[in-house]
Amino acid sequence: MIIFVLATRKANSPVGKPCSVCGVPSSFGYSEHAEEDADKIKPLCLAHLIPELERGYESFRGRAVVIEPADGPPCYVFQPVGEWRRAFKDSKIADDVSSLLAKMDTKCHDCGQTAVYLWVESKGLTGDNFGETLDKGLSSTLLRQNPTPISLCPKCCVKHIARALEAKHLSYLEVCAPKGNADGFVIPMGY
Repeated sequence: MIIFVLATRKANSPVGKPCSVCGVPSSFGYSEHAEEDADKIKPLCLAHLIPELERGYESFRGRAVVIEPADGPPCYVFQPVGEWRRAFKDSKIADDVSSLLAKMDTKCHDCGQTAVYLWVESKGLTGDNFGETLDKGLSSTLLRQNPTPISLCPKCCVKHIARALEAKHLSYLEVCAPKGNADGFVIPMGY
């Protein structure tokens, strides 16, 4: 089933279509929520994805662990912890996210403003093993091979995301910013 959904998404991919703002070839599909219907995903170039992310990250009223964009997984999306726990009872990532958010610094590492995001680097995360991170959690996977996570304000978090997307020349079929006020996590993944 997952392979069928992913194949269908790739066939209807916004990537490569004209950016819905400026018309250059897009590298991203932007949606309001993860797993959005393909016709509701806007094709965007990086220059026009960033303002969408800035608005989304700034308007979010919860807290989130944000895993650095990584090469391989086709999506970069927000998942609310509560919904994840209900859907995937054996997954350890929700427990790790809650634990990390409870201990995070309230000041942004980069600028000193109020932090609502916890940045986790993604060294070692690939399209083949992102499921292991979801199942085993961050403590048993990414936190073992990356620097200590840092707290970030919305503006600085989007700067980190933009730098990673540009430096790694990434493209995602679907990207969505955190929504609402429930704690959660943003992760490169597939479904």
